[in-house]
Amino acid sequence: MQVGLAIAGGGVPGFTAIGVIAALEEENITISHIAGTSAGGIVSTLYAYGYPVEKLKQLVKKVDFRILDVDWKAILAKAFFLRPTIEGALKGEKLRKMMAELTNEDPFGALKIPCAVVANDLRQGEAIVFSNRPLNAFKTESDISISDAVRASSSVPGLFRPIRWKDYVLVDGGILMNCPVRVARDLGAEKVISIDPITVLRQNGGSFTSGTSIMYGIFSLMMREQMKLEHQHADLTLFPEIGPIGSFDFKKIEHCIQVGYEDTKNRMDEIKKMLAGTVQAHA
Repeated sequence: MQVGLAIAGGGVPGFTAIGVIAALEEENITISHIAGTSAGGIVSTLYAYGYPVEKLKQLVKKVDFRILDVDWKAILAKAFFLRPTIEGALKGEKLRKMMAELTNEDPFGALKIPCAVVANDLRQGEAIVFSNRPLNAFKTESDISISDAVRASSSVPGLFRPIRWKDYVLVDGGILMNCPVRVARDLGAEKVISIDPITVLRQNGGSFTSGTSIMYGIFSLMMREQMKLEHQHADLTLFPEIGPIGSFDFKKIEHCIQVGYEDTKNRMDEIKKMLAGTVQAHA
């Protein structure tokens, strides 16, 4: 059975997927295909690169505010009217460098299982999927480094600088496809489990106490309907209830992983029945 995962973006909540993977592996459920957006792209590529789940847990726990490299020079220049605009408050170079170190600057083709990461091209207004396998339904690129693909997929507009690569101006994949279920299926997965900690989080309210959290709240509202459509293409969707956690609430990473693990264990009977083809479950 070719089992694929589609992992939603959304910052720290996206790391619930590591707990999901841990629970599936405990039950000897092999993940053969994986796709993600933004934080989901980080998890997807590192897993596809070959990092075991226990190592993944340790790696992401080290992620903190130091990864957010504020472009003070550009901000001050804008504040003092020395330049009319800035492309983003964060450079994104530290994120790219972290991924480059973890993947040895390897190209996307170095990933060991079928994997895809979604970004969006502002110029053409369409999704661009970075994949190590040819896809039929999506515009696909493969000759990019793993680190640049993840950096592009994580470029929240107005927060991170977009990535200019080839003729593209690339921003966060969540604008058009935050939980890439159809991509995971196009990779070749027979059954697809989607992981979405964002929908429940926004339904239950969030901690909107900063400009960043408010922006992410607006961004999540924009993504809600397109994510609902993606989930309809999944065989089963997990909605781990992590509580009111912000996208950059790095101290809650361990909590997110644990909730993802527990939620998956609680639904394991349903997952096994779905994989066996005895039940169809979409939520």
